[in-house]
Amino acid sequence: MIRIATAATLLAVLTGCASSATDQPAGSPASQSAGLRLIATLDSPTDVTLSWSGAPADATSTVVEFATEPEGRYTILDFVDADRLTFEHPDLMPKTPFYYRVTPVLGPASAALEVKLPAATIFRTASENPAAGSPTEVAAKSVGKDGVRLTWKDNSSDEDGYLLEIRPRGSTQYRVAGFVDPDSTFTELTTLPGERDASYRIRAFHRGPSSNLAHQTTGTD
Repeated sequence: MIRIATAATLLAVLTGCASSATDQPAGSPASQSAGLRLIATLDSPTDVTLSWSGAPADATSTVVEFATEPEGRYTILDFVDADRLTFEHPDLMPKTPFYYRVTPVLGPASAALEVKLPAATIFRTASENPAAGSPTEVAAKSVGKDGVRLTWKDNSSDEDGYLLEIRPRGSTQYRVAGFVDPDSTFTELTTLPGERDASYRIRAFHRGPSSNLAHQTTGTD
């Protein structure tokens, strides 16, 4: 599983199949604008702020990606909440072109699974999401002191991958913690302190139409 936003701290180690989708080629359907409008602003010689509008109402989050060539391979910077419309990309390499796009995330999530670590118990969802294609039979068990292994049934035939979403106890929103490839049926991660008593979901996600490409070239220090 590729962990989002906290990759420098902790990284999951196993997936139900090979994990490789950290980037997407340009020129795919996701690179065609259909409503999302993106602007990149150079705030300092090495800091860029992105802002966008026009996300579909049923988007569950937004993928922020960059490349250093317009037709290059795009690397995921983050999955951000659907109601968030800006993103800061700081401390960039000077005198380098950066190309950005944002893409809405669609698709059903499983029912929530409550997990509290450490425990040797196997946790299971108490109900199922009836939406077509949503993962079912989600279960989790502890792996070592801080690890958790999640499994689920793959009910989707055309997903772009699976997202692991976490809502720590006391928080009001789920956030994307990581993603795995299509057809995956399990993942493992080493939890952060706030994730050991939390609600987990697995989402079969699809990419919506992406934004226009926004471009900035950084300056000198």
